[in-house]
Amino acid sequence: MSSLFALTFMFSMPAFFLGLVNPRWVGMKNRKLSVSLYGISLAVSFVLLGVAAPKPSHPLASGLLASTERPESSVSALLR
Repeated sequence: MSSLFALTFMFSMPAFFLGLVNPRWVGMKNRKLSVSLYGISLAVSFVLLGVAAPKPSHPLASGLLASTERPESSVSALLR
């Protein structure tokens, strides 16, 4: 499902900018219609792409924490 939203997003972006330059290139009568149609489809597909994106198979944060943890040094024990 996310690939559908990605394709919609990828086709809406050029249509949005082409409609700003010349609305007839994207089949609209004026810029207001072009910007509203393609702008809304651009925003909606971007949000739905984020919602429908597949979740990562493992949490990234746990691997980062494990690699950056350091054992306590004897100096920090003396300062307590």
